[in-house]
Amino acid sequence: MFVLRKWIGLEKVSNGVRCVSFASSYKRSLISIGCLSVAFTATGFYIIKYRILRDENFRTVTGASTVDRKKHFNTVQEKINENNTKDIKSAKKILDTVKDDFVNRIATHVPIPLLKILRVNDPQVLVSLTKSKNPVKRKKAVQTLGTIHHWPDKKYEKVRKVCDSKTLVGLARTLEVDDRFFDPFPAPDKYEEDLESSLKALLSSLPKDGFSKCVEYFTTQALIEGNIEEERGGYWSFGGPGVEFAKTVDRGPEERVEIICLQALISHSNERHNCFEMMKMGVLPLLQQTYHKRKYSIVMRRQIARILGNLSAHKELHNRIIKEGWVSILYKWSKSADLQLSLHAARALVNLDREEGTVLYPSGVYLLHPTHRSSDPLMADVVFVHGLLGGPFKTWRQQDRKLADKDKVSDGQESVRKGTYTFCWPKDWLAKDVPFIRILSVEYDTNLSTWNASCPYEIEKRSLQRRASELQEKLKAAGVGSRPIIWVTHSMGGLLVKELLCQSDQKSDYSDIVDNTSGVIFYSTPHRGSALANISSKGSRIFSPTVEVQELSQDSPALRTLHSKFKQIVSENRIKCLSFGETEKQSVGYKRIKVLIVPPESSDPGFGEFHPLSTTHLNVCKPWDNNSELYLLTLKFIKHCIMLDPLTRIMKAGNVVHR
Repeated sequence: MFVLRKWIGLEKVSNGVRCVSFASSYKRSLISIGCLSVAFTATGFYIIKYRILRDENFRTVTGASTVDRKKHFNTVQEKINENNTKDIKSAKKILDTVKDDFVNRIATHVPIPLLKILRVNDPQVLVSLTKSKNPVKRKKAVQTLGTIHHWPDKKYEKVRKVCDSKTLVGLARTLEVDDRFFDPFPAPDKYEEDLESSLKALLSSLPKDGFSKCVEYFTTQALIEGNIEEERGGYWSFGGPGVEFAKTVDRGPEERVEIICLQALISHSNERHNCFEMMKMGVLPLLQQTYHKRKYSIVMRRQIARILGNLSAHKELHNRIIKEGWVSILYKWSKSADLQLSLHAARALVNLDREEGTVLYPSGVYLLHPTHRSSDPLMADVVFVHGLLGGPFKTWRQQDRKLADKDKVSDGQESVRKGTYTFCWPKDWLAKDVPFIRILSVEYDTNLSTWNASCPYEIEKRSLQRRASELQEKLKAAGVGSRPIIWVTHSMGGLLVKELLCQSDQKSDYSDIVDNTSGVIFYSTPHRGSALANISSKGSRIFSPTVEVQELSQDSPALRTLHSKFKQIVSENRIKCLSFGETEKQSVGYKRIKVLIVPPESSDPGFGEFHPLSTTHLNVCKPWDNNSELYLLTLKFIKHCIMLDPLTRIMKAGNVVHR
C-alpha cells in the first residue's frame, strides 16, 4: 500500500527522535498492522500513520497527525537553530506537549484490534478511550485500566480527576481493580447534632398519602420509638394496633432507634414514588452522616447499602448517587466478607452500571454471579428461591459443621477460620463449576424471615398467588426470560415457582419465562402439603398458623389443583425436574417437638428424578461439602439442562408445528 521507509523519511521521524534521546543510542523498531504503522520507542509507542482506504474517519485522523508532526519538527528545529544548543529537556517537554495534543485528537479513534494487540497503559490514552462513542471500546479501555497496579500514586490521582461517572462505575465493577482509582468517601460538610431527630424529621416530611398500610405502620413505629411526646398522636399516627404497640416500646439505645428509622426508610424505598420523594428531602446527605457516625456498625451499613440498592433501581437517580461519592464506598462494601453487605452493594453497583445493559435489579432480587463486569457470554439463569423461615442470605449456606461428628470434622467456627466453610454455596461453588451462568437469589416476606412480617396489615399479600405475581414482575425487570432458566427451590419456594410458572403460562407478556424454563430443582417441596400446618399454635411459637402455613395443609385442594396444572406445563414444555426429600425429623417450637415436616410421599412430585436423603428439612438444601451427593447431583442436573436446552427448543418447536 505504501513504502514504509520512504514515507518515514519524508516525515523526518529520525529528527524528532533525536530530540527526545539525543544523548543515548537506542533501537527503533517498526511494526505494520494491516494498514496501520506504529513506531515503538523508549518513551512508549507512537502512532505514525493511519491509511485505510475508503474510510473518511481515518483520512481525517491522518491529516491531523501529519499537521501536528510537521508543526512539532519545525518548532524543534527553530529552537535548536536559535540557541545553537541541544537542550534535551526542553525538546522533550515540547515533544510531550505535542504528543498530548496528538493523543487527545486520535485516542478515541484507535481501532479495537490495536487495543487487544498492544499493551496500552498510558493513562491519558486510556482515559480518552473511555470517552469513546463506541461502547465496546469504552469497556475495553476500562478493563485495561482496571488491570494496572504499577503506576505511582500521582497517575491514579490524575485519572480520578478526569474520568467520568461511567468509567468510575465500570472500575468499581472490575475484578481486582486498584483501590487508588477511588477517592475516599467524602465527609459531610456539617454534622447534625441529633441524628435520631434528623432521621425522624425526614420520615415525618414524606408525603402521607398513597402508601401501603405496612409502610405507614413501620413509619409510625420509627417516629414513636423513643417516647417523644410531640410525636404521639401526630400527623403520622394512623391508628390501629400498630400505633398502640409502638407506644408501648420503651426508649432504647440511640443506635437502636436509628436502626428502626433506617428500616422505615427501607420500606419507603421499596416503592418508586417514595424514592424520588426521599431524594428531594435529602436522604443521601443524611445517610452520609449516618455512615460516618456508625461506620463500625455492620447492621447500619447493611441498611444503608440496601436503601442505596433500592434507589439505584431508578435510572433517573443515578447521577445524584454517583456525584455525591457513593461509588467508592459501594466498591469497598462489595468486597466485604459480610455476605449481606457485599450483595447489597453489588446490587447497587450493577444498577448504576448502564454499560451492562437495560436490566435493573429491583428490591428483593440479588445478583450472586457475576458481580463484576465480564465479557463472557451467559448461557443460562439459575434462580434460587428460598422457603418458609428462609432468606436469600441464609438458606443457601453450607451445612453447619457443629452438627457433625466432632471426631471426623471440625465445628462451624473452626471451618470459618480455616476458610473451608461457605455462607453461600451457589456463589462460591456453583459459580466456579459453571462460570458461564448468571446466578440470582430472590427474597420474599415470610412470617419469620424479615422484619416486615411483624406488620399486622396486608395479610392478603402473603398468599402464593400475590407473591408469585410480584416476583414475576421483579424477575422480568431483571431480564429473566431472555435466556434458559433453571429454578432451584427449597420448601415453600417450590410452590411459589410452580404458581409463578402457571401464571406466566396464562399471560402473553410473561410467556417467555415458561418457554425458557429448562429445569426445576425441588428441595423438600410439599407438593401435597406439610405436617407443619397440623401442628397447633400452642405447641409451637415458631410455626404459627399464618396464611403461608395454612396454604401448606395436607391434601389441600388448592395444592392438588396447582400440582395438576404444573404437571401439564412440565409435559408440554419438556421441563426437566430433580427432587430431593428429607427422611429425618426436624425439631420445631420451644418444646423442641420433632416432626417430619415434608414426608417423602409429599416431596416426590411423581415425575422426574427423586432422591430421598438422610437429612432434615432445613439441611436438605445445604450440602455437606462440594463433594457431597446433594451438590454433585445438583451440579450435574444444571449442566445437563444447559447442554440439552438447544435440543429441547427444537423439540418444543416440533410440538407446536404438530399441533
